[in-house]
Amino acid sequence: MTSAILMAGYNNKREVKKYGRMVAEHYGEKFIESGYKPLREFKSVINGRQETKPLIQYTLERLFENEHIDEIVIVGHQMLLEQRLGNFIQNSEKPCQLVNQSSEIAPDVIRRFSIKPRKVKFNSVAGNLIKGYAASKACKEEKHALFVAADSPLTTNKFINRFLKLVQQFENEAAIILPAIHVEDQKDQLGRPPLRLLNDSQYQLNGTKDDHGRLGFRLSSLISANPHRFDINTANTAYNLRKCLSPNVQLKLFRITRGLGYPNVYSKYFLRKDLSINETANIVSAFFHGRLILIPMTGIEATYDYDGTVHEYHTITKMLKSGEIGPNS
Repeated sequence: MTSAILMAGYNNKREVKKYGRMVAEHYGEKFIESGYKPLREFKSVINGRQETKPLIQYTLERLFENEHIDEIVIVGHQMLLEQRLGNFIQNSEKPCQLVNQSSEIAPDVIRRFSIKPRKVKFNSVAGNLIKGYAASKACKEEKHALFVAADSPLTTNKFINRFLKLVQQFENEAAIILPAIHVEDQKDQLGRPPLRLLNDSQYQLNGTKDDHGRLGFRLSSLISANPHRFDINTANTAYNLRKCLSPNVQLKLFRITRGLGYPNVYSKYFLRKDLSINETANIVSAFFHGRLILIPMTGIEATYDYDGTVHEYHTITKMLKSGEIGPNS
């Protein structure tokens, strides 16, 4: 059985505006999100009936239904979540607790995971991650937990269970296990280009390769991780680099990889175009000070997350209203 940590954090208004400007400048998208994103209402069609519910509820329902998940910890805006979803959570038979993003990291947790407060602020992504994990059974047993993004409403239980089955194979040897989701086209339905890598893993996928033999990949809404086995102080930097929105961010990324002993990452990806799945995993492992495994998988629906743009809102709503994602999906 698995502990699920549902990440439903939020940024302050200044950070939201800053991110919105960055999205407009580099993606040409209109950013519309100004409130608490996990509670943004989305329309969907389930079993032929139209429903409207908060973004986070789509994922929460999957976790409540999943027979392999035995507890859920939600980290986010506790008051707003209780006001909007309190009855829904209380009516579930599965244990589910809320952890307030604004709460401090407990001193014993800081000591246990050698946390540096200047690198892991209590309300940051890493802060939320470790607070959620510390509240789980997985932490007490020093096991992996399933970390789930609250903004990906198309993620299905079929995908979650396929990933959990793979996690069982690698949890004894890896600190972090990530699905690398195959994207067949040059861009996905949200207009986002994939990361192109050679697939030198044991999990080979069918698909159209580019002239250099590479397939396209994107990360999903799921991560399996055991914070006892990697340096949590690195997590915020990794999260902030994940989208590579600007040239400055890309430059910082390549400086970091050079410092880790991989001076030719820029050349391998942009010029030689021979960067592979396992090489990428090795680089990230060095950064986290714990082994990371990337597993190529299919399941494009699990990559569609709502960041706050008009295009994302309308496209994801259209997918939800197609009626393909039912309660037992």
